[in-house]
Amino acid sequence: MRLVAVVCFSVIAPSVFSGQAENPLAGIKRIYVEVFPAKTGSTKLRDDLIEQLRKMGSLSIVASESDADAIISGDGETWIKGYRSLNPRSGRLPSDGEPVYAGFLSVELKDKKGDTLWSYLVTLGPASESISKDLSKQMVKHLAEALK
Repeated sequence: MRLVAVVCFSVIAPSVFSGQAENPLAGIKRIYVEVFPAKTGSTKLRDDLIEQLRKMGSLSIVASESDADAIISGDGETWIKGYRSLNPRSGRLPSDGEPVYAGFLSVELKDKKGDTLWSYLVTLGPASESISKDLSKQMVKHLAEALK
């Protein structure tokens, strides 16, 4: 009996006491990206997110939820925060400078049952040339770290 108990303990103990839980994202290879809610810039955000996900190489984007290991649902929006001009007398009117954008991208990675496996929110300041692309790059960077 003691021998059986020692053998069972030696098999179970390393996994229990190691403190390392199995990564629930480890087996994800195929992802479906749902359509984002209709907001200003949301279609561009989704397209840029898909483009960045394709660049990862370790993931493939599929056309339907049934073919996917996980589903990305998201929400995002970009807007004009103001206008930048080199002329201090020009004011903040659209005709007097170039637009300064702001925005956010929020993504949730879910399994086929709809349980959330991972989520993240990215916001960027106005120093962006292409806010949609920059938000997508940041999001994919954080997702890649989570998938490791």
